[in-house]
Amino acid sequence: MSHKIENMNNQAPTPEKHDNHQEQFDAAWQKSSENFLVKGLKAGKKIEDLLTEMPGFKEAFSADSLLDHPDCCLECSDGRVVTSGVKVALAGEGILLGEADRKIFEDAIRGKNLPITGHEGCGAAGMAHPGPDSDSYGYEGAKKTAADTGNRYQEVYHESFRSQVHDERSLVIEGTLRFNCAGWSEFPPQFISSSAALGLSDAYIETEAKALTGIALGDHGLGERFNAENPFYLIVSAVDQDQLNRLMTISESAVKDFGDRVKVTGFIAPESTK
Repeated sequence: MSHKIENMNNQAPTPEKHDNHQEQFDAAWQKSSENFLVKGLKAGKKIEDLLTEMPGFKEAFSADSLLDHPDCCLECSDGRVVTSGVKVALAGEGILLGEADRKIFEDAIRGKNLPITGHEGCGAAGMAHPGPDSDSYGYEGAKKTAADTGNRYQEVYHESFRSQVHDERSLVIEGTLRFNCAGWSEFPPQFISSSAALGLSDAYIETEAKALTGIALGDHGLGERFNAENPFYLIVSAVDQDQLNRLMTISESAVKDFGDRVKVTGFIAPESTK
């Protein structure tokens, strides 16, 4: 396991550039608590039943890989960063990848003409390079990834974030490379990890999930509002039952230290209508 991956469990995110946003956190919590999926999961309903009742569920899945969508962006898992509404994501745009996983990742995105965004206040950049210049380190990492893979670099600043605070109620472990939850308005605010869909190692999938969940449950996210009655959800989107079982097992291992403040669930994606 690379030192970068290990650091995902040991480093706190870089402090964000705001003082006290408790009112915004409270408002975000209240709003997302009214989300149909959040309310249904809290009531103990099955996720597959809830999703099929939600407008736009099947339409949230592309016929082909999102990487081939003309509007697709490769972005950070950070739920505040949604540039085009079509998103494939890793923490810090892949800044924490070890050598073997980086090769798999770069081969998957090579020559796709994707905007690869670097963003202000990136927690993953703070984990990889703690200190006051972590943003610069993150920008340079995204620039290098874009240059090395024949894609385009784009910078994103706090003013254009979807939310000014981390309001994520869920982490989507995306195994299909077809589920565009970032562009589906009915879905609750989410982190996205496309690591499974990109074919990255089980070790990376697990440690990224743990790191992102830690942000949600810590001071930079909705934090102590998550409890047994109102858990943070890891939601697996899988191509078939075998992948669902595997990713559920990885996800449960990733969040075992968080106890009943986190719940893992998942579903098999609808077939393409192409």
